[in-house]
Amino acid sequence: MTTVNASALSVIDALTAHVALLDAQGEIVAVNEAWKHFSDANGSRLPGYGIGSNYVGMLQRLADAPVGGACSDGDDRQIAASVAVGISSVLDGRATRFQMEYPCHAPWEKRWFLLTVTRYPPGSHIRVVVSHENITPLKVAEQQARDRGLRMVETFSTMVEAIALAIEKRDPYTAGHQRQVAVLAVEIGRRMDLHDDQLFGLHLGATIHDIGKISIPAEILNRPGKLSTPEYAIIRCHPEVGHEILCGIEFPWPIADMVCQHHERMDGTGYPKGLIGTDICLEARIIAVADVFDAIISHRPYRPGRRMTEALEELRNGRGRIYDADVVDAGLSFFSEVGDDWHRIHRRDADDIHPLLHF
Repeated sequence: MTTVNASALSVIDALTAHVALLDAQGEIVAVNEAWKHFSDANGSRLPGYGIGSNYVGMLQRLADAPVGGACSDGDDRQIAASVAVGISSVLDGRATRFQMEYPCHAPWEKRWFLLTVTRYPPGSHIRVVVSHENITPLKVAEQQARDRGLRMVETFSTMVEAIALAIEKRDPYTAGHQRQVAVLAVEIGRRMDLHDDQLFGLHLGATIHDIGKISIPAEILNRPGKLSTPEYAIIRCHPEVGHEILCGIEFPWPIADMVCQHHERMDGTGYPKGLIGTDICLEARIIAVADVFDAIISHRPYRPGRRMTEALEELRNGRGRIYDADVVDAGLSFFSEVGDDWHRIHRRDADDIHPLLHF
């Protein structure tokens, strides 16, 4: 068995990670003090802390051990197989580095380690350095951050639902419309490959996109006849009013912009600011398409709902000019899949497809 000079040993002994040095055949040439302490604390039965044993061979035997046998369970076998392949790839020169995280739980605590396999500098019989670093504090902190994030998400969701409920108490049509737009907006967003966090923000924004209508007198909102020019001007103020209500809330998503921009149009003919193209945030472009579709097929105080084919024709006619072409395509793709079932789907509560369920 080859030996390692005192200088190399002093270097690896100074490390807190558990380190082993391997030769070209994968045999353990040396280990550091942290490796030895960990072996002692965990009842390892490797003679000489594994020095002189073939590390890759031990991993392969563990990977091949029957599930439920004395050596391992299924997860251990999979980890051992992955590590054996990773070390072999560095030993034979196919890779310069291999890294993976893995659990190594003890009966008394949950633990995670980061394995790093790197080439040893040339000019020595040692070929690779295998390092196992305890990253348990980092993993615990990550889980705590995820838990805090989920609690925050739930808080935001509750806040938005409370706002939507306040609107519903005043104007049942607007509240139902918002829920239906949220359902369709999320379906469109999924087909545009928005990630879960974006979908959740889109769901919230669509659920209260008409919040500004809370400032409009009920007799105008529910009037069955044609609106006068001044009354229509009041209606057109609702995106800006909604923005004013929400802009002071520090959402991690552009909720206030979604609300303010959902009546903007790609060619600049929308309101309130006449934004053009991608100056309109993506979520607002999605809500705009969902909003128009649902407005056409839904019953209004001044007219009955129109046919789904009319709503789809409106989107096709406005594709790329009034409405974002990619958003329209995603919406048409969705409707081609669900067909007449949309009349059933759009009546579901938006919580049935809540993006949080996919986290």
